[in-house]
Amino acid sequence: MARYFLFVIGILLIWLTGLSGAPVEDAEDFDRLRADGVRSKGVVTEIREREVTERSRRSSTTRTVYCPDVRYTLDGVEQSLVELEDCDGWEVGDEVTVLSDPKGELRTHLDTDDVRSSLAEDRRSFNLGQWVGWISLVSSSIVIVLGWRSRLLARRSRQREQVSRT
Repeated sequence: MARYFLFVIGILLIWLTGLSGAPVEDAEDFDRLRADGVRSKGVVTEIREREVTERSRRSSTTRTVYCPDVRYTLDGVEQSLVELEDCDGWEVGDEVTVLSDPKGELRTHLDTDDVRSSLAEDRRSFNLGQWVGWISLVSSSIVIVLGWRSRLLARRSRQREQVSRT
């Protein structure tokens, strides 16, 4: 019974972390946004401080980056965007181009090559929940199949014994 429980837990972990885990955006999405998106002129109105932690297998480093808060107008409505993919190097008053998705499927970004590069590099690996989910799913699947196999072999053995007795 526990093996079925682990199987279900594995599926749930993979599904739940897929909803909130890895980023859904990449350079291809940004390219679509550049091709089909709406361009608006914007102005950097504020610089926001943000802590970024970069992890490797042996260490982690935290550094401060300064991201632009941009105000722009889209369809007559003033909007705000804090660009997290292209920080540093911005000053209040800088004029920028903002890309917005008219369908609302893609996130809004600044139209810079640095944003595209960041999204291309930002292919994060599975998070811990996904790893645990996959390990649970695979190991419980193996245990389930081996359990079914042993039951089948035991049943065949009992049938052979009954046939040999008669």
